[in-house]
Amino acid sequence: MAAPNSSSSPVDDPAVSGFVALMTISGQAQQLLKARMQDTTLAGLGPLHMHALCLCQQQPGAPQQALVQALGRDKGQMARLIRDLEDHGLLTRNTDERDRRVWRLYLTPEGAKRSAWFSALEAQVAQDLMGHLSPEDSEVVGRVLQSVQAKLDELNNSL
Repeated sequence: MAAPNSSSSPVDDPAVSGFVALMTISGQAQQLLKARMQDTTLAGLGPLHMHALCLCQQQPGAPQQALVQALGRDKGQMARLIRDLEDHGLLTRNTDERDRRVWRLYLTPEGAKRSAWFSALEAQVAQDLMGHLSPEDSEVVGRVLQSVQAKLDELNNSL
């Protein structure tokens, strides 16, 4: 890794300014999503809860570990999130028939309804934020973000 150039500011580095922009945009997008959720979601549940619910809808009966991997969170955080979803009557956890150490996750009917609502809300926010981009620009953004995600996965796997 090259040493930073002492004559220039770190923000002059395109990697640094791009990272700062990505973090800022991500935070602001989360805030927008949270604000739009305020009137219609259950108290105490945020976008991460709802995203987890959507993942469970896409993969009924997936093990709890699949959420840990898909969301990049630690086991403790995911256990609390799953407990919150259970407490709100949106998700059930059942032990695997073959391996009692594995928990399988299933949506309740109310969870399926909330998942559909959140998917529609997320799609609307995505359209509001990204809909002005040309198809070509959208593809470029997607490729760049996939590349960043792959590098992040690589770095996290090396920890």
